[in-house]
Amino acid sequence: MGKTVENPKKFIISCRIDDHEMETLQQIAKNNGTSISTLLRRSLSLLDQGSHQAPQAHA
Repeated sequence: MGKTVENPKKFIISCRIDDHEMETLQQIAKNNGTSISTLLRRSLSLLDQGSHQAPQAHA
């Protein structure tokens, strides 16, 4: 039987990225002491929070 976790994840998202993008993700995750998965979840939360703010004018 699998381990019990507080917030289970049941969906898997995948995409193809190039070498530079992977190096960038790895470096940011390392600098933040986290995994790429956690980094992307945090990014999603930040993007979602930003969508609730007033739109900014574009030059």
